[in-house]
Amino acid sequence: MSSKQTPGATAPTQLAGIDDTGSLGVKYLKQFWSQVLARRKGVFIEPTERSWRFDNLLLNGLGLPIEETLQYLMQHAPDFAEFESWVLGRNGGQLDPLQVQRLNSLFAGQPYPEALAQSLRELAAADDVLSAADLAFWEEHGYVILRAAVSKEQARATELAVWEALGMAPQNPATWYEQAIGKGIMMEFYHHPTLRANRQSPRIQKAFAQLWGTADLWKTTDRTSFNPPETAGYHFQGPHLHWDMSLEPPLRFGTQGLLYLCDTPAEQGAFCCVPGFHRTLESWLAGLPPGTDPRRVNLAAQAVPIAAEAGDFVLWHHALPHGSSPNRGTYPRIVQYLNMYPVEFRENMDWL
Repeated sequence: MSSKQTPGATAPTQLAGIDDTGSLGVKYLKQFWSQVLARRKGVFIEPTERSWRFDNLLLNGLGLPIEETLQYLMQHAPDFAEFESWVLGRNGGQLDPLQVQRLNSLFAGQPYPEALAQSLRELAAADDVLSAADLAFWEEHGYVILRAAVSKEQARATELAVWEALGMAPQNPATWYEQAIGKGIMMEFYHHPTLRANRQSPRIQKAFAQLWGTADLWKTTDRTSFNPPETAGYHFQGPHLHWDMSLEPPLRFGTQGLLYLCDTPAEQGAFCCVPGFHRTLESWLAGLPPGTDPRRVNLAAQAVPIAAEAGDFVLWHHALPHGSSPNRGTYPRIVQYLNMYPVEFRENMDWL
């Protein structure tokens, strides 16, 4: 790992080692903390694929949103004990011991403990939740709907938690526009028990395991979103069609997903994507005129809204242009985002 001081910066912070731990006993956590605080002081630390991967595995393994965690460290510059206390608070006061063992095994390059290895074997052996027809649809269109990923009761409980967090009333549309939701329609709402329960859905985990070909997957701790109907004074905030991946070859396989928390017909701001684009993206990029920014090409005419019911989960190939859509219904679209990926997942460090 290379580092250098920018002009006028304070002295470089001593970076912790990967095996340095505090009261939580989590490897790499102190090194991550020291790296972020060093950057805060103006010390340049060369990003690498390994550091990118370890950062994501650490935070996802501890149920920590990446943006929220970085904001906390950059704004407050806590000492390590304070940071560990914050991590514990975000996990309801207790870390899962098996998850800590999993992280430590990974960072130490050692096999998983037997209890974890057995749970992964059981998930791998569980009945498939995506049928042969579902998988064929995925290959053709690049997305698939997992029906009843969680119960309607569980979806409703999560929806109500979103309403409570926003301080809005489902029966009073006037309250839907009284305050900003977050960044556009995206909420910084991560740690409610119902959100955690949804991330543990065996059906969702099995669906991702089928698509990735492994049960050894890591869950993201991602946002929720609230997309209210358009009015004369409120217009759709986006996101419009986009990619959350680098378009610099080589293009790698990846997934994304969202859970509908209320019934969502097509006109109700449904998730939309360009079906099948994962099969043609590489040739499409190669065929663009020189100097064209692919992210500015308007593909809206090819986008299709994906309607589904409360408790249904939409998975899509991350090479699909995708986004939300204007809500022309009578009720908000409310969803929870969730993705899973294997240890070996790679992202292109060059962003196009």
